[in-house]
Amino acid sequence: MATKTIIPLSVPTRRYEPKRPQGKYVVDGLQYPSDLMGLSNDGVAGFPYLNYGANCVFFYINVNEESKMLRNPDVETVDIGDNERIAKQLNGKNYSQEAVVLATAAAGGGLGTILGVSGGGVGGALIGGVGAATVAMNTKASTFSRSQKRLKTAIALHVPNQLAIRYGAGWSEEETFAMQALIDGGAAGSRALAEAGKALVDKKGDQAAAAIIGGAKNLSPIAASVAMSKGPMGGALSALSGLAPNPMKEQIFKGMDFRSFTMEYQFAPRSQTESDNVNNIIRTFKYHMHPEFKDATNFLFLYPSEFDIEYHHNGEENLNIHRHTSCVLTEMNINYTPLGNFSTFEGGRPTQINVSMSFKELTVLTKELIEQGL
Repeated sequence: MATKTIIPLSVPTRRYEPKRPQGKYVVDGLQYPSDLMGLSNDGVAGFPYLNYGANCVFFYINVNEESKMLRNPDVETVDIGDNERIAKQLNGKNYSQEAVVLATAAAGGGLGTILGVSGGGVGGALIGGVGAATVAMNTKASTFSRSQKRLKTAIALHVPNQLAIRYGAGWSEEETFAMQALIDGGAAGSRALAEAGKALVDKKGDQAAAAIIGGAKNLSPIAASVAMSKGPMGGALSALSGLAPNPMKEQIFKGMDFRSFTMEYQFAPRSQTESDNVNNIIRTFKYHMHPEFKDATNFLFLYPSEFDIEYHHNGEENLNIHRHTSCVLTEMNINYTPLGNFSTFEGGRPTQINVSMSFKELTVLTKELIEQGL
């Protein structure tokens, strides 16, 4: 009988309409190369990405809804549906302020009791609850949701020459000897130790030794393993006997790593327009990877912006490679001298700029998300 292949569930494609007034996003001034979504080699307009194998990558930008940049009337945002972002576990739950305050108070009460804070758990609960309440007062929304707005402006680049992503699972070694020893020989060991202890208390050395030897017979080889791994002169016993204890190690699953990846670009502007676009792209990535002060007191930061990254082919999302959950830009390296010397155009703009950007996703993957193409 033939084996049936299980194919993960697919997701619907989403159409992208580049540089059109009726389109959802605008990439003017933030695309490289400048003809990424423009003319073909023979100067015929219309079909996007023709010069680059019909492939490109879009970076959609999501900013904190309290960001000062959203106060600028020239900054436009777009509405996004639930299916346009991979939900994050904690900040996607919209916890009420009351629930967070009570949970923090409960945690503070427990900590206060453990640390012996004056007033015990009550004092700790008040400290924790007041702390959470003040955080709530500094959020604009009525819930702890870390609400964001997506900018209408997006960044469009060609797909980098090196495109790879790492999947990592966390496993660790742990000894299970104690559990197995207790299960297999716990009762016999307890009886042997009780008899030996009573004999020693009664100062009956011969009986104590006999009890120890008798108990060891009942426990062997468990007792031998304990003696060599935990007991006095364990190493010497191992060397004399030529035996070694088995720690009964097992691999214990700890969780999944957050996916991370790096994108590297070599920007070599061919015109004033491309030079302007490269500067705009670099400045935009730098701007959105940094936090901003919430207010003039400078005591609180608003989180940096997040990115949703999509790969497109022939104007639609390419579902033949991995998709991404929402990401943050964790590192950005800019090299103005990739050729070994500083070379500029007239006016001082560099002739080539190499940029390396490291991203980290915000959601731990599960089988359910893998089925969605991640």
